[in-house]
Amino acid sequence: MAEKPKENSTQPAERPDPNARHHTDAAAKAKARKWFARAKQLFDTRSHDYAIKCFIDGLALWPEAVEEAHQPLRACALARRHAGGKKPGMVDTVKHAMTGKDPVKAMLNAEWLWAHDPGNLSYIEGVLKNAGKARCDDTLMWVGPVYREAIQTEKKPNPKRFALLKEVYEACGDRAQARNELGLAIEAYERSIEALSIQKELTPTDLGLDNIMRDLSTKLTILKGQYQTADSFKDSVRDASQQKEVHDRERMVQSDETLEQLIASAEKSMRENPGVPAKVMVLVDLLCRRDDESQEAQAIRVLVDHYEQTGDYRFKMRADDIRIRQLARRVRQARESGDKDAIRNARIKQLQFEIPAFKERVAKYPTDLRMRYEYGVRLFAARKHDEAIPCFQQSRGDPKVRIGSLLHLGRCFYEKQYHSEAIATLEEARANYEISDDQIAKELLYWLGRAQADDGQAKAAAKTFGTLLQVDYNYKDVRDRIERLREG
Repeated sequence: MAEKPKENSTQPAERPDPNARHHTDAAAKAKARKWFARAKQLFDTRSHDYAIKCFIDGLALWPEAVEEAHQPLRACALARRHAGGKKPGMVDTVKHAMTGKDPVKAMLNAEWLWAHDPGNLSYIEGVLKNAGKARCDDTLMWVGPVYREAIQTEKKPNPKRFALLKEVYEACGDRAQARNELGLAIEAYERSIEALSIQKELTPTDLGLDNIMRDLSTKLTILKGQYQTADSFKDSVRDASQQKEVHDRERMVQSDETLEQLIASAEKSMRENPGVPAKVMVLVDLLCRRDDESQEAQAIRVLVDHYEQTGDYRFKMRADDIRIRQLARRVRQARESGDKDAIRNARIKQLQFEIPAFKERVAKYPTDLRMRYEYGVRLFAARKHDEAIPCFQQSRGDPKVRIGSLLHLGRCFYEKQYHSEAIATLEEARANYEISDDQIAKELLYWLGRAQADDGQAKAAAKTFGTLLQVDYNYKDVRDRIERLREG
């Protein structure tokens, strides 16, 4: 018997919406986040190549993860280049083709190549083109400015590249308008016009660009008219005063009158919204804007009152931060005066407050190794080496403070005259630190040389100081030390 035909066999397949955004479901995003978390761990340990691979593997699941992956991947790529990472070879470019039927795969191939050669314009262009083809509009809007900056800084700007940028942005604007994402559409069209304007400057004889500019400008004008009649625009007008207040609050410098108005508004908002920590912190930030100790004292009272009412330690910690800031300001002022006794007294008062404050924080957040590192730094400054050593031994487990922990740990051992332990610790720090000529690298060399010299390793110390001399000829007293060592 012949098989019965399916009911819908004659119906044409539903075509995907050509204007729809690239969609990623919640399950795929959850899996992608695990890759991103692993990538950031690897980045923190300077395992740049493996971090890049994990970022790309996660982006294969969630290609539009701009803040979660594209941005940190860019940072990882720049760090890798600074550390001397190799550029991709011919085999890599063949393996990671930037063309093909799958635009997402082509985009990620281009991004992999770009991560291994951050200055290569063709790879940035590959990400941009394929992001448009894949309808990854968030990614496109992120990479677009990077591409624009790169093509503008070429020795001889190429008008064809600006034409490409104009086309990609215009297509993105068309898609956004079709989806009724009017704000995105306007931004994309404005960027498109900007790229076209530069193209016109580079090719003044191309009169056809005037017609293109007119059509694109008309499209933008009509769209803005639609946007102004939309409910979202009415809402934005209705909330204009609130938006202005937020804008004023976020400016770094305000007039006294404006700042007083903002403080009054924040106080009122805090009273009308009791129990909302964000309202308290807005007021505190405004009160601390001027470095005025009377207003800072008011901020501290507000924070302490809320801490006593709620038991939320964040209020207590913020109040302590303000006090720490005040004490640091007094130390700085004492140094500017040049009065050694004033400097010493200000520094003592600073440590007398900071040490118990950070001890309390470590007790409240025992798994926060960076907090433990900061506590150790204060103990070291107070020459409490026996208490500082366990702090640094634990805090070196956090990649972000590992080198600082090892440097301070080595110096603690040196001050305790445990020279062999100091040497081993400082050599471990040097082996894990990839920069050779910054302040930390110099400190590591200097104290390693000091430890070697005091341990009787004159030849090794002279070699270490010689390395430092090549980096910074005038660093501290290194020239005198190397001369004494060589004189025997």
